[in-house]
Amino acid sequence: MFKTIIAAFDGSDHAQEALKAACDLTGKYGATLHIVHTPQVASETMMVGYSAVPLPPSAEELEKAGAEAIAKATAIAGEQGVDNAVTKIQPGDPGRVIVEYAKAENADLIVMGRRGLGDFGSLLVGSITHKVSQLAECAVLTVK
Repeated sequence: MFKTIIAAFDGSDHAQEALKAACDLTGKYGATLHIVHTPQVASETMMVGYSAVPLPPSAEELEKAGAEAIAKATAIAGEQGVDNAVTKIQPGDPGRVIVEYAKAENADLIVMGRRGLGDFGSLLVGSITHKVSQLAECAVLTVK
């Protein structure tokens, strides 16, 4: 039923539970597991006069955050018996990155947490989970 499973991982508790569920399904179906992470580093703000100007994170900060998250995800997958997960770190809009990667890999299923680290931001721009469930061409499983 499932040959290629994408696990979206941001490091949150929900993402960790979603990854465990994806690992379980990977084992049951003999699927290939792909772990996708889009690094999101909190930016600093510089005050200029009466205005606040956000300073975007550097490429090094994004790379470091991505490597740390993927290391954590692969450790969790290993604990669940999945030692050969394919990993992808891709900066950008998380919802679009996940959907585009799933499409490129011809994924059958995307597994992700219901809530992630960006709870405040999701109030302003919409939930990543909602965006993925609307745009994905495959099944999407959300895990609480």
